[in-house]
Amino acid sequence: MTENIDNIRKEVQEYVEIKLDLIRLHTAEHLARLLSSASTIVIAGYLAFFILMFLSFAGGFYIGSLLHSNEAGFLCVAGFYFLVLIVFLVFRKQIVERPVIKAVVRLLFPKFDNDENK
Repeated sequence: MTENIDNIRKEVQEYVEIKLDLIRLHTAEHLARLLSSASTIVIAGYLAFFILMFLSFAGGFYIGSLLHSNEAGFLCVAGFYFLVLIVFLVFRKQIVERPVIKAVVRLLFPKFDNDENK
């Protein structure tokens, strides 16, 4: 009888250790995915910033040459960005919040995302 109890205790202990290892592996996988996605977003954002900055300079100088005033050209570019900011603030839930929430849920819980697609 005691031998059976010892065997059961050892099996339960092994089961708990295996479950803990599985939880650690899943946590490591999710963390790796999160860091990979975050670094991709940071790098893409950094590059997009410089592209947008140089396109803005080009647009400002181009509009300035059409208006014969660099100041007016850059003012037009600034006005465009101001309008983009207003549109962004008005529609921020649809543009940012919902897609980010869905992306994080898909990233952290891929099992549930696969169930939805079935």
